[in-house]
Amino acid sequence: MRKNMRYYNRIDEIEDINILSDLVCKKYQLGSLKDTYVIEIGYEDFNAILTTSTGKYLMKVFRNSRSDEEVEQCIKRSYIATQNNVKTPKIYKNSEGNIVTIIKHLNSRFRVSVIEYIDGNNFFDLNRKPTLEELMKIVDIGSNLNKIEYKPNFIYDTWAITSFCEEFEKKKKYLEEKYLKIVESIYNKFKQFDYDKLPKAFVHGDMMSTNLMLDKNDNIWVIDFSVSNYTARLNEIVVICDDVALIPSDKEESEKRIKIAFDEWCKKVKATEFEKQSFQMLFDVANAINVLNPSYELATGNDSDETKMHLNAGLFALTLFK
Repeated sequence: MRKNMRYYNRIDEIEDINILSDLVCKKYQLGSLKDTYVIEIGYEDFNAILTTSTGKYLMKVFRNSRSDEEVEQCIKRSYIATQNNVKTPKIYKNSEGNIVTIIKHLNSRFRVSVIEYIDGNNFFDLNRKPTLEELMKIVDIGSNLNKIEYKPNFIYDTWAITSFCEEFEKKKKYLEEKYLKIVESIYNKFKQFDYDKLPKAFVHGDMMSTNLMLDKNDNIWVIDFSVSNYTARLNEIVVICDDVALIPSDKEESEKRIKIAFDEWCKKVKATEFEKQSFQMLFDVANAINVLNPSYELATGNDSDETKMHLNAGLFALTLFK
C-alpha cells in the first residue's frame, strides 16, 4: 500500500511501521510479526492489523494531539464496555498488565493499545447498509451502552453535536455559498436550543459504518471508543440514524428506517418526551456537521471516499422529514 502521509502524520515519525509493530509484538507477547496492514480510514487515531505467528490483532496508535491522560481515558472506555458485555472487541493487557503501552524508538514516542481482531468487515468496506434486522441489532448495542453507569472525563470531538457551534465558527469559510446558507440556518436554531435539558448517559457517539463490524458469523460489533463521552444519550441514536439507517437517494425508505430505529431506541431507554421532540433538531445538527467537516477536509486536501460519503450523506439527510 502506498504510504498516505496525511494518515501517518497523526503519529511520530517511523521509517518503517513494521519496526513499531515488532516492538508491540514483543511487549504484548504476540509471537513473531508476519505483516502490518495499515487501515487508512477514520479521522482520529492510527490503526493497523498485525498478523503474527499467534494470530491477528488490531494495533491502535493514538494520535499526537491526545494527551497521555486522554489516551488512558480513551482506551478505558472500550475496556469498560467489554466489562459490561457490550459487543465490542476486548482490550489486551501488556506484559506489565497495562492497557496502554508507551513505546520509544529513536526520537519518537508512541502510545499503543492492542485490541481483539474481528474477522469480518465494517459496513463502509462492505459498501452496503445494514439490513433492517441488522439495524435493530445496532440500536440494541447503542441502547445497552447508554445504560452503563459510567461517567468518563470529557473528550473533545470535532464531529460531535456539542462541538457544532465552535467548529462552525472555525470552518464556515470553507463552505460553498449554497451550503453555508443551509448550515448557518441550523446553527442559528441550535444556539437557541436547551441542550443541557437532555438526559445524559455514556455514549459511543460514533456508531457509523466505519465503526460497525460484521463478522463471519453475522455478529455485529462496535469498535473505536475514541470519542465516547458522558453526554446527551440522544446523540447515540442520532448518529446511528444519520449514517447506517440512511439509504442514499431513497427518501421514503430512509425515513421509514430512521423512524423504526428511533422508536426502538426510545422504547429501550424509556426516552423522555423532550428527547422525542428534540430528535429532529439534533438530527439536523449532526448532518450539518456532515456537511461542514467534509467541506473543510476537501478544502485542505483530504478527498477520500470516506470524506465524500459523509458530505453526500449529510446533504441528503437534510432533505428528510421536510
